[in-house]
Amino acid sequence: MTLERSWSSGMEASAGGSKRTLECAEEAQSPHRILVRSLLKSRNRLRIKYRVLRFECKRWRNQTAAVEKSRAMWRQRAEAQALALQDEQAARAALAAQLHDLRDQAAAHQAELAPPWAQRAVPAGAEKRGR
Repeated sequence: MTLERSWSSGMEASAGGSKRTLECAEEAQSPHRILVRSLLKSRNRLRIKYRVLRFECKRWRNQTAAVEKSRAMWRQRAEAQALALQDEQAARAALAAQLHDLRDQAAAHQAELAPPWAQRAVPAGAEKRGR
């Protein structure tokens, strides 16, 4: 008898019968109070998600604008420095040419102003004999 009781108590839970089948579509519908709550939750989650995405999009747009502005500023600086370098090199070349001309003129004036006895060449082997 004890064996039958333990056997029957275990079988009662699984032998409860077949599951109930739906006879019409109205039985599968959830109550409106439950649907409203789940729809509101879903709507609120989507709104939060959209708000976060909109914020990130705006942040990326601002970042892009800042990067473009910075690049334009650096490009402008680089171009200005390149022009300044070219001007400086041209001025340096002009000064070098002017210095060369002045040296040539100074040599010509030196030759003109030298006394006639200084123009005589000293013999190659002759040395000055001093004290």
